[in-house]
Amino acid sequence: MLSQKVRNLKPSATEEIDTEVKMLKRKGVDIISLGAGEPDFDTPKNIRDAAAKALNSGKTHYEPTKGDFELREAIVRKLNDDNKINADPEDIIVTVGAKFGIYLAAQTILEKGDSVLLLDPAWVSYESIAKLSEARVTRIVTKEEEGFIPELDIIAENVDKSTKIIIVNSPCNPTGAVYPPRILKSIAEIAEDNGSYVLSDEIYEKLIYKGEFYSPGSEYDNIITINGFSKSHAMTGWRLGYVHAPKDIIEGMVKIYQHSASCVTAFAQMGALEALVSKESEKFTQEMVREYRRRRDFILKLIEKSDIFECKKPEGAFYVFPSYNLKLSSIEFTKKLLREAHVATVPGSAFGECGEHHLRMAYTVPNEEIEEAFIRMENSIK
Repeated sequence: MLSQKVRNLKPSATEEIDTEVKMLKRKGVDIISLGAGEPDFDTPKNIRDAAAKALNSGKTHYEPTKGDFELREAIVRKLNDDNKINADPEDIIVTVGAKFGIYLAAQTILEKGDSVLLLDPAWVSYESIAKLSEARVTRIVTKEEEGFIPELDIIAENVDKSTKIIIVNSPCNPTGAVYPPRILKSIAEIAEDNGSYVLSDEIYEKLIYKGEFYSPGSEYDNIITINGFSKSHAMTGWRLGYVHAPKDIIEGMVKIYQHSASCVTAFAQMGALEALVSKESEKFTQEMVREYRRRRDFILKLIEKSDIFECKKPEGAFYVFPSYNLKLSSIEFTKKLLREAHVATVPGSAFGECGEHHLRMAYTVPNEEIEEAFIRMENSIK
């Protein structure tokens, strides 16, 4: 017999679609996937070589739960230099992917009766992670015509003494919205006045196409900063993330971590270290971001020509989140496109009510495949 909380848990829509796409491809079906939320680049060779060298030199034993000390020192330098966050190695924990960092933070802070504020549409796992901690979820509506930027008055109206965490994700999955610094500062202050934390998911930090990235942890003490290597260095399969948070939060997370995953794979952490300290790695990230900017501009031109889709210009991540003018739910439309056009997308409703009648499309395939995908989609509804 499964527990009630597991029976109530919904599968991850994005991972379910990715799994189905891979199964269809194994059967020989010619699928173009605009559904995968990961870079299509391989991890840079210098990073792979650093991990292989560590493996071959015997770095195969348990690491401290917080992570390799040299790696945490490099993360501290990165946070200081790039994010203006005054960090210390003891305030850092290296996690089995950024998602596990979010899960640990939720398990550390939340309990039954608490609530979490999400900015809708929001990444699919936030709500499930909150509910696994027996917390309630309040969704704050954002509007497409305003670029999915949240309204501060609505956030303030929905915060109460039960609110323990406000989750912000900028650049945002699924919309690609980048929240202005004034919005993030105001959210941090609303949370601070209420005695709440802001969990700032910064995994798409490097994938920003306009303006400068802002970390609220640079100015406020009530911030849990989540980041990792999956999107910035094409290391999704390595499962490497990190968290910076107040010391008591970190110590609570460590206790849960010790009794679950223990630590991140030892030699993989040396790949993460190379990602942070190498100029070669930095150059790779810059080139990858330039390519995604080109693809973003290309897919927006296709959307502009389309009779089906409309879309606000995203300023970050590698997603577009177009609305469409058909009388189909986003789940129905997604299934139709996969079945008839052999194009994989993600239904907008997976990200919340504000996502209905939208699709998330990742431009993580070459432009030739993006163009072919749009030809197939247009043909499937004629």
